[in-house]
Amino acid sequence: MMVITELEPPSKDGKVVWLIVWGIFTLLNLIGTLNANRVVQFVFASLTALFFLLAAGVDNADIHVLAGYVGIVCGSSALYLGWAEVMNELAGRELCYIGPVKNKVF
Repeated sequence: MMVITELEPPSKDGKVVWLIVWGIFTLLNLIGTLNANRVVQFVFASLTALFFLLAAGVDNADIHVLAGYVGIVCGSSALYLGWAEVMNELAGRELCYIGPVKNKVF
């Protein structure tokens, strides 16, 4: 097995561009969730904020820490969403609140 040990670390500019591209992609997905329930919208909104904060935090440790907290909130809300959808499906009714959308956007 060949191991390459002399790789240069990625440039900071490359990380910023990569995170911004993912932020834009997630923002477009957020627009697509406007007819979904409120928790799905929150997950995508917090994920969008997370990517842009991570991009801004490449050179700023304080913003990077803030991005970590946003990531914890995003991940926790995604875990809740998965759990709530399973519980609601098994119960056959809305047992756990997920914020259904009454007025469709599209």
